[in-house]
Amino acid sequence: MVTKDEAVSAAEKFLKNIAYPDRADSVVVLPDTAVDHPWAWTVRFDFQEHIDTGDPAQAPFTSLLVVPHDGSPTHFPPTFPPPAEYLEMQATGNWPPK
Repeated sequence: MVTKDEAVSAAEKFLKNIAYPDRADSVVVLPDTAVDHPWAWTVRFDFQEHIDTGDPAQAPFTSLLVVPHDGSPTHFPPTFPPPAEYLEMQATGNWPPK
């Protein structure tokens, strides 16, 4: 089982080393947004430029990450279904859909 602190750390590592290595200094992980679900933690993040300016063009396409409890790789949720439905499908073994 992954703790909140471990989930936040995994999210930051994923963002800075895999998803956005060219913008690592701009990544701001938001620990207070971490939510524990039955299958995984979700953690939100933003870019410093978006925080500073409020310009939506500077925001990430998606600000949500999924950190599975079982240590599987951290990842972005799919764009469909909505995150809550995706997490429920994962938790019940119904992902990917058949």
